Amino acid sequence: MKGLLSLFAKRYIAGTERSDAIETAKRLNSLRILAAIDHLGENIKTKEEADETVAEYLSLLDEIRCAGVSAVVSLKLTHLGLDISEALAETNAVVVIERALQYNNTVWFDMESSACTQRTIDAYISLKRRFPNIGIAIQSYLKRSEADVKLLISKGGSVRLVKGAYKEPPDIAFKNKKDVDDNFERLMKQLLLSGNMTAIATHDEKIINEAKRFADEKKISRSSFEFEMLLGIKRSLQRSLAEEGFQVRTYIPYGRDWLPYTIRRLRERKENIYFVVRNLFD
Repeated sequence: MKGLLSLFAKRYIAGTERSDAIETAKRLNSLRILAAIDHLGENIKTKEEADETVAEYLSLLDEIRCAGVSAVVSLKLTHLGLDISEALAETNAVVVIERALQYNNTVWFDMESSACTQRTIDAYISLKRRFPNIGIAIQSYLKRSEADVKLLISKGGSVRLVKGAYKEPPDIAFKNKKDVDDNFERLMKQLLLSGNMTAIATHDEKIINEAKRFADEKKISRSSFEFEMLLGIKRSLQRSLAEEGFQVRTYIPYGRDWLPYTIRRLRERKENIYFVVRNLFD
């Protein structure tokens, strides 16, 4: 099973080492595609593990700078110790953010399950008062996200809008794909009009075309938003958007935690399996 999943994951995960992610970013940069690099891991249980994560992100930022690649970093607060304490996670995030700021780079907070949503937003808003170089992901399948987006816009937040990949109960999350997509479009337009940096993280060509149309209609600068997609998904679409002059960024996961990550995501929702299989031949 591990061998089978390894073959399956190779397309979507850069590798186990930082160097694998850097080389992948270089290749994408040569196609005029930017990168967001994520060191795999979440829900760590000890301070020692959190310290290791911080050290890894600091080294990653150093190597991004040394290699001269156009790449930001993306992290999960539970990988920095959020399940141990909010204070620990925030303290660790500051260390990474300060190194990124030193290099004129950016740190994005990934959004995890709904159990982490409020704590992640609280940490982001707290740190946004001190640091301009951070962004946060918001999931359109959560019913609370419209209120969250309004709050983040008012705080000048940079938002990466995603649909969401965790299994959530119907009282807090939309279950119908059309409802999720409609909410995505609604939030996307609010974010585009805000003037804050917006990452439109979707592989849905209908939504991408609507973003392009809306931005053109409202005369929204292409420098204020970007399209973001996963490594190995819709590769031809990523290239074509970059060739059209849009900012395109590929999310690049790497790390030795690739097997638990892959199993968790495939188990989480059956839609995740269908999504990956549909894109195997692009």
